[in-house]
Amino acid sequence: MVDPGVQTGERVSTLYRKFGTAIYSRCRRLLKDDALAEDATQEVFVRVLRHIESAPDDATALAWIYRISTNYCLNQIRDRSRQAEPTAPEELPEGDGTTPEPDMLDRDTAMRLIKRAPEKLQEVAVLYYMDGLEQEQIANTLGISRRTVINRLQEFLERSRKFVEREGVA
Repeated sequence: MVDPGVQTGERVSTLYRKFGTAIYSRCRRLLKDDALAEDATQEVFVRVLRHIESAPDDATALAWIYRISTNYCLNQIRDRSRQAEPTAPEELPEGDGTTPEPDMLDRDTAMRLIKRAPEKLQEVAVLYYMDGLEQEQIANTLGISRRTVINRLQEFLERSRKFVEREGVA
């Protein structure tokens, strides 16, 4: 009989070999720092190990690990922003004052707006605006319906629009 601990370790090792580079790239894209991305990748796979019994089969494992990495990195970004001094409104890039859509082309602006959104909206906004995924891809990655993705993107845009108007960014 094979030791279950050995099987678990082998499964995590296999997942790391297959997807480690993609997860590191994901973390690096979000955190914009090589060392932080390395630490985040390690932490993501520690979490994978912790929850390996609920890991999906190999066909959907990447989406599952991708979601873990997205959530972990967003939490890291949120924690860092709480420790940093707040950004003054005049330091935000200029928009038309009514809609953030043109500003979404600017990744820094997108991250500032995303950080202010509730967690459920952050996931969708990052995948759409930062990673350029289609709505159907986001739905599959997060395990939600396409309609939910559309609703969350709409809510994110509405909240962003209100923030831009309230802060007087013109």
